[in-house]
Amino acid sequence: MITNVHKTDYGIEGNVYWELFDKEISFAMDEDVDIAYAEKCAEALNNLSGETVNDIWRAAKKYCLFFIDLCGDEWDNWNEMSFKVTEKTPAEEIKSEIFPSVFIVNKPEDDRIGFHLECNCSWEPEHGLEITVLDGKLVYLGAFESRDAWEEFDPDDEWNFVNDVEE
Repeated sequence: MITNVHKTDYGIEGNVYWELFDKEISFAMDEDVDIAYAEKCAEALNNLSGETVNDIWRAAKKYCLFFIDLCGDEWDNWNEMSFKVTEKTPAEEIKSEIFPSVFIVNKPEDDRIGFHLECNCSWEPEHGLEITVLDGKLVYLGAFESRDAWEEFDPDDEWNFVNDVEE
């Protein structure tokens, strides 16, 4: 699943195909991560449950709406989205505004599978979007902060748009 694996000054890099987006993206991991573990993470990436995928869309839509509201009247001056997102927009439509770029695997702290992804998104070009998954569950979605799966995620963190995602 992980291809073109090679060592760089920054660790181990390569490529991985993400079926959800029908796209090959960059792969990165530290040198002390076992490639077999990274392969398990890549397999998990391509086998996310429908529930987790829906959580990604709902959290991303929530992030987008929050950011639009935060920008206020300035939003229209630099908005590059291909459509207007509103409360009534079906969450899965946000997929067209997310552009995955790097699949990141950090050294695991236990036997669970955890990874995160750096993505660009149309609504927040400066900070982008990060998706963090632990054991198949979305644990963080928000601006890219390099939040690996082994961190503690505060359920009251208003910048983690997984919190309070509505069905």
